[in-house]
Amino acid sequence: MSTSDIPAGGATSGPKGSTLPDKKLDSWGEIASYLGREVRTVQRWETAEGLPVHRHEHKKKSTVYAYAGELDEWIRNRQPKDDPAADDAFAREQELSGSDSPVDVIEPPVEPPAPAPTTDSVKTPAVGKRVVAAIFTLGILSALSLGVYRWLRPAETAQEKVLIAVLPFTYVSGDSKPDYITFGLAEDTRTKIGQLDPPHLGVIAATSSRIVAGQPIPEIGRILNVKYVLEGSVQRVGDQVRIDVQLVQVNDQSHLWADSFTRELSDVLQVESDVSAAIARQILATLPLPPKPPPAMAASTVHAATPEITQARHAYRQGEFAFGNRYDLRGSIVFFEEAIRKDPSYAEAYAGLASATAILGQSPNNGMPPGEAKPKAREAAQRALQLNPRLAEAHAILGNVAMSYDWDLATADKELRRAIELNPNAPTPHEWYCHLLIVQGHNSEALAEAHRALDLDPINPLFHDVVAETYYFGRSYDASIEEAQQVVKLNTGDLYAQFWLGSAYREKKMYPQAIDTFQRARQLSGDNPAMLMAYGHTQALAGNAAEARAALQKLQQLRSDRFVPSLYPAAIYVGLGEKDEAFRLLDLAFQEGIDRLVYLNVDPMADPLRSDPRFAQLMAKIGLH
Repeated sequence: MSTSDIPAGGATSGPKGSTLPDKKLDSWGEIASYLGREVRTVQRWETAEGLPVHRHEHKKKSTVYAYAGELDEWIRNRQPKDDPAADDAFAREQELSGSDSPVDVIEPPVEPPAPAPTTDSVKTPAVGKRVVAAIFTLGILSALSLGVYRWLRPAETAQEKVLIAVLPFTYVSGDSKPDYITFGLAEDTRTKIGQLDPPHLGVIAATSSRIVAGQPIPEIGRILNVKYVLEGSVQRVGDQVRIDVQLVQVNDQSHLWADSFTRELSDVLQVESDVSAAIARQILATLPLPPKPPPAMAASTVHAATPEITQARHAYRQGEFAFGNRYDLRGSIVFFEEAIRKDPSYAEAYAGLASATAILGQSPNNGMPPGEAKPKAREAAQRALQLNPRLAEAHAILGNVAMSYDWDLATADKELRRAIELNPNAPTPHEWYCHLLIVQGHNSEALAEAHRALDLDPINPLFHDVVAETYYFGRSYDASIEEAQQVVKLNTGDLYAQFWLGSAYREKKMYPQAIDTFQRARQLSGDNPAMLMAYGHTQALAGNAAEARAALQKLQQLRSDRFVPSLYPAAIYVGLGEKDEAFRLLDLAFQEGIDRLVYLNVDPMADPLRSDPRFAQLMAKIGLH
């Protein structure tokens, strides 16, 4: 029995000749919602494809109903293709004919139900926030040359902020290129500019700026929707370093301002701080911003240069580079810990350690049991705030830990709001706040927050993936598919996009497409347990129990080499309709402290469990209602 055969809202008598109870759908709207299609699509399917719809005949009109089990069987056997053009033609034909048949009691198109609190514990949490998903730089660059970037940019809105892009600084000396130094200089500059006038001046994040580097200035302006571009170079001359920067106005490519800075290379810490602050002051004086008192720029940890402090700074920048450019969480942790050993008062290094550790312990990365990751991440973030109470990154990670590990939504809300207040130009707190709003069932607000992250990092695939995820939880499956497909077209290796694409296909009962998508994700990730879970769950729903049980066996084998959350096999048992085993494993996942349990109340995958009293009991233990 598949999960879709398990009544979610109580059983009714089944089809004629059946002794089993079945869920009865009493209108076109309910039928369309159950199948994840529009009303006109299911009405066309009844006429042209034989969709099993029944009628109650009345004196003037008839009303329709259908049984979930019959619909599931029809979907499995027929696998009808979506055809929007045929739907349009069908609707026009019905309108012109004035016919009541087969529309009968005509209903307006139904909005997908608001996300009933559901389960992410039962679903593989989105493909990893930075780890499993690979940035599709090559795909993006080829897309830029074809003009595909127009999709990647957020929809045009009334832009209140003046946006500026800080391109990666280039290293023009002949010796080995110190990526982490030029990376650090650009990051410090972004931070300082972002502190100038947050209500009126925005800074594009590093990922999007890095992807467009090398494109002509007008193209960068169009892609990122910015008015100004800052570019610079670093040249080493003996023991000194020369930094040249210039601010370019996009519309006419004029240089509004340029300057050079020469500093002793031995004090990289002070060089980055001094030069980035000087650049920010020049920009404040140059750009047409409303007059206001000079901002208080603060917040980096700057100490007198000593060999240890300089080494700490190098290690920290290497950690940032590993985390932000290569998505190497374990490697970044090693560098952040080295930075802390060299300088125990380095607040940013503690924040970096907290962030990498928390994400490593979360699904679908699962690189560390939650019981180990949570205390380490929290302790590091708290230490960062002791050293610098205004460090936005530390507040953000405390919000992440509160939501994902403690399931404490009130504290998460407070910390994430504080992070956004301190640094509104950082996209990641907006992303994490989007997830908090999803968990709370506020999908329209979550979508707005996801787009705020995109405004700041317009062509970072991660934030497009988050948009697809938000549509999924809002049960807008067509929109989720459209968003995820665009990312997958540019880079089939983006597992996060693959996951949400397959999930939306599954909820529309497009099982062959979902299975193909998850199978590709399995191959690309080397059988990442989250991808394996999604594949097995979908095979179970499609009626392929043998494939589902093979996935269960593979998950069990993986446990010998790595941590595999109990929620993953639980999801497959939900698909198989074996609720007792599913709840047993969900209780184990609760004991493990799996972060994605907080999504149990908002994931469509949990729908088959909602009518069971054990579901409410689990929600109460998690602290959700």
